[in-house]
Amino acid sequence: MIEQNELVRIGTMRRPHGKSGELQCQMDNAFWDEAEADFLILLLDGIFVPFRVEDWRGKGADSLIFRLKGVDTEAKALRLVNAEAYMLRRDLAEEAEEMMTWQDLTGYEVLNSEHVVQGKVAAVDETTINTLLELEDGRLLPVHEDLIIEIDEPQKRIILDLPEGL
Repeated sequence: MIEQNELVRIGTMRRPHGKSGELQCQMDNAFWDEAEADFLILLLDGIFVPFRVEDWRGKGADSLIFRLKGVDTEAKALRLVNAEAYMLRRDLAEEAEEMMTWQDLTGYEVLNSEHVVQGKVAAVDETTINTLLELEDGRLLPVHEDLIIEIDEPQKRIILDLPEGL
């Protein structure tokens, strides 16, 4: 079974492209372009499902068109619309391997600017333009590069300059 810590999110499947099962993917980053990956992993009904990529090409500045093995009709492609798209972390280009993603913060302890513990990150929600850290107690905290004071990778801690009231 594929675990989330083995993956890096790359985008969201948006719509079928044509009648032969191709899918347009809205990309969050350029990791796929720089990698040598054979599989696209889609989150379907809470399970990470691998699809062998038969072909892919760019479409515009931030979209790719994928042809996936076994997805050969528009009806099959429609079932994959809005699925989150991932790739295996091991397939990242070497320079990208060193880069941290928001998903890497899962399991980190969150502290505010006064070093008061807010909780531990249970999940990261990137489904909207505002990325949110979901803490184990269910609270949601905004996260953005401008809010990060420090990331301590060995201690698995992140210190955020949180807006007042959070």
